[in-house]
Amino acid sequence: MPEHDIPQVPQPDDAVVGKEAGAQMLATACAARDAFYATLGEVDADVLAPLVNPAFTGGPRWPSLRQAWRVIRRADSILIASDGLSDPFEDDDDVFVPRGHLLEVCIEAPLSAFDGGAVQASWLFDVIYQVSQNVADHGSIDLLVQRHGSVSMALEVQDAPMGLEDENAQVGVLLAQGTATIPPSLATPYGAVMLLTATVLQPAEMAHIGEAADKAQSRRDLAAALGASPTGHWSVASRPAVIPR
Repeated sequence: MPEHDIPQVPQPDDAVVGKEAGAQMLATACAARDAFYATLGEVDADVLAPLVNPAFTGGPRWPSLRQAWRVIRRADSILIASDGLSDPFEDDDDVFVPRGHLLEVCIEAPLSAFDGGAVQASWLFDVIYQVSQNVADHGSIDLLVQRHGSVSMALEVQDAPMGLEDENAQVGVLLAQGTATIPPSLATPYGAVMLLTATVLQPAEMAHIGEAADKAQSRRDLAAALGASPTGHWSVASRPAVIPR
């Protein structure tokens, strides 16, 4: 092989090459995601996005660089969903691979949790913002969910409601697929995208996971118990802890 010949790395069958093809792939992915979110409730016309992209200041880079969240209003709740984690990836050779991190994340809470204030100023938005950034930084949360059924994480949440933080001043969050009101995935022309629902945990619930010998099973049991509880997978600051037996 001549020295100047560089072996080509095989690309996925659904990858496209070139800026124009990549822009079309992004537009198609966004349209599919927008259409799905519209089935969940009334979607605000404006997206929530940082004034300065965190990727430019040392934060994780999202697949198409764009970072945004959608606010979806329901009769008695508000849902905040990431908008971009499943955008196509672009490499240095202008090869675009669809579905990005293969997932989006969302959080749902009763209207009363926002107290009529701006969604972006709420502690709930800080939760889903941090969850989204953790997903982008980790890169393989989808594999963990496929293997274990759910994932938990601890976050330092701004203005967390009293009683929600543990002894380390952190708030626990459980990520799982599918609730009574939120489907487990959304369809795109390039395949399914996983939709993970984030549920804020009570300190006792997070401690239950930490103390369990089989943490994966404890998370699965907790997800089932939350689903059967009066508030389901809504993120409610003040509620009784649900501890599976």
